[in-house]
Amino acid sequence: MRPLLTLLALLSSTAAVAAPLPLAERQVVTLEFARPVARLATTDPDLLALEASGARVKVTALRAGRAQVDVVFDDGAAVTYDVVVEAARRSAAAGPAAAPGELVLSVGEVWRLPAPGLARVLLEENGVVRVRALGAAAEVTGLTPGRSSLVLVDGGGARTTVPVRVVP
Repeated sequence: MRPLLTLLALLSSTAAVAAPLPLAERQVVTLEFARPVARLATTDPDLLALEASGARVKVTALRAGRAQVDVVFDDGAAVTYDVVVEAARRSAAAGPAAAPGELVLSVGEVWRLPAPGLARVLLEENGVVRVRALGAAAEVTGLTPGRSSLVLVDGGGARTTVPVRVVP
């Protein structure tokens, strides 16, 4: 048992830290290395498309989110990237038609609602959206397709209800 614990401690102390790789949705980057790439792996294949060609790796950000990418070279060495993909902003004209007063988001899309005097945010907890208060605004993120309801409460107790629809 003791040799196993020693081995685990040694491996954890020599573990490499992942290099950050920030991307935007739909962005394509090419990573070029000094050695040919033998193998690629990612923790979320729906987030990133990876293509290796010799000593180059083409990384395409498909949607917003977070993942790790492991690049293993022909000599056995490996590097890890911590990839964060930011969602693309979409104009109101490009999105699906909304009912009056309804906020329509795509999955992964982030929208800031101005809310002067915002004191509290109430959200129907059904997993469709995530909301956080940021000063005089509420940041709404679409998580999964569906409908939800958001209530913005100002310092005087006035409430504004915003229906939210998330589309694929």
